[in-house]
Amino acid sequence: MARLAQPGAVDGFQGNSDAFIWQHFVKFTAPASPSQPSPVVFETWASDADTFSQTPRWPAGDASQTRSFQTSALLLAKTQFAAPSDARDLRSVAISVPCKAPGNAAVGGFPTHGTPTPCIAEEVRRNRSQFDYIVTNKLNTQAGLAAAYTKALKIEMPLDAISVKVDWVPVPFLLQWLPQLRDADNVRRLYHTTISNQQEYALLSMHVSSRQNPNWVWGTFEHQFNPGRCDSIGCSDTFGAVNRTVLPNKDAINTQYGACPKTPELTSLMRAAGLSQVWENYCLKSTQVDYTAADGTPYVLGNSVIEGIVRNGTIPASSCITCHSYASFGPNGKTPGSAIAMLPFNPSGRTIPAALEGARQFDFMWGVLLAP
Repeated sequence: MARLAQPGAVDGFQGNSDAFIWQHFVKFTAPASPSQPSPVVFETWASDADTFSQTPRWPAGDASQTRSFQTSALLLAKTQFAAPSDARDLRSVAISVPCKAPGNAAVGGFPTHGTPTPCIAEEVRRNRSQFDYIVTNKLNTQAGLAAAYTKALKIEMPLDAISVKVDWVPVPFLLQWLPQLRDADNVRRLYHTTISNQQEYALLSMHVSSRQNPNWVWGTFEHQFNPGRCDSIGCSDTFGAVNRTVLPNKDAINTQYGACPKTPELTSLMRAAGLSQVWENYCLKSTQVDYTAADGTPYVLGNSVIEGIVRNGTIPASSCITCHSYASFGPNGKTPGSAIAMLPFNPSGRTIPAALEGARQFDFMWGVLLAP
């Protein structure tokens, strides 16, 4: 048995991990420029394509207009490269790809028919602190990782390093999935949207990770209209939600769980930061700071879109910390097959040391898979 991850302590912060993640969320979803509502801060950060490259670059100008969507590297590793040998180069098949049909659309009732085929696009963004650490230490390529391995460099990213993984859906497919939204104008009133390659996308879900703790601090957000967003494991938010605990519906799947009204404390933070009101429609599912509860019961934290529909994992068995603890590299700068072979099992609980034998951990960041 496993249980929904519970909030815990955060180094150097008085509140718990729910409050900590919400405070970061408010900062990076604020407008990047006070003169216009979009892009927001995280949309100006470096993508995996910007970071894990022979020629890494910090994006200039409005990075949201030159998005680099990607196929989930974890999904590819699970389905194509989970062999007891070194991983092949994932970058060529994972980076800068068009919006694609998700790996498990049916699990969330996401449409599978239409022309073009309904799709979901994923991207990862890393803040300047994390980008600079990776590039300065030459950890953006397999050659640099091999050199780091030889030097026995212990990868420890700065405490202010942050990553976000975001899943977007083209607005026409969102309306096909959730016809009660009625039209694109209503979508814009309810969702954070963006334009990329002349296509408008709406934000469905987001994973957040912060290096503030040695195991990082993890949180996941879902739009309130995501069908089944609290299925299987429920939802818990001790800081931002008026209704702190939402139990899973055991009688039906992919139902609506309703709005997640915000507490006065969070509402005040959002208004002070100048956030668009659309962000009030995004719900924190929970946060995670440890592998297990005090009694050894594994913690799990999965997102109905990122783990469910996109097929990055299985919601009731997904653990942010455990999965990412296997992010590692060997003497050749590649992730060993023994670490990748753990991924199809959706590992939770404590890390199995033997799977990392002869490898060096990449401080919980699976971007290492994309190093060219």
